[in-house]
Amino acid sequence: MTKLGMMAVLCIAVMLISSAPLSAASDDAPPGWKLYTNARFGFSVRYPDDWRLGNPLPDGAGVTLHPPIEHSLIAFSGHMNVLEGKSQDGRQTLDEFAAAHRRIIGELYGKRTIAVKWRQDQDLALAGFPAKDLIFTYSDSAQGEMIEHHIFSLGRNEGRGVRIKVPRSEEAKLMETVKKMLERYRPGRDQNAVSAFVPKP
Repeated sequence: MTKLGMMAVLCIAVMLISSAPLSAASDDAPPGWKLYTNARFGFSVRYPDDWRLGNPLPDGAGVTLHPPIEHSLIAFSGHMNVLEGKSQDGRQTLDEFAAAHRRIIGELYGKRTIAVKWRQDQDLALAGFPAKDLIFTYSDSAQGEMIEHHIFSLGRNEGRGVRIKVPRSEEAKLMETVKKMLERYRPGRDQNAVSAFVPKP
């Protein structure tokens, strides 16, 4: 595997450790909600006070939050857009990133002999940036019927990701809260500020 390929796997692994548009952030958080701000990428999110804040993700890329629903989690992360692609800067487009993400998810779950069933991708916005919601379901012998939403945006230089994992029976309940969280989500530093690094041809 090439170095760039390994970086792609790492970006997705970070998220795993972890149809109305979701528009720009609002400050009117419900009373008692706490604030998490990521020191590396600058993004911030408010979350209910009865949720548990987990450990930081590798390299300070984000954090995992634990709702009071068994077998559920939400991971917020940031990543660099450094893989070659068809964008104006020779880096990945959102569609290319989604295709790679879908392929690697299939490989990772396949190694655990878990069959993934994909739903239709949803186009939306994450804090004002074009984003996609990749949705899939699976059956886990220990956790039962599960569903995951992987929401991510991708700028010219950086991207932001949200992984939501929850039992299918609790999806509607959790997503109602997640929607409120994403309405108040702030992406941090400029995802389109292209760095000096240029992918090799």
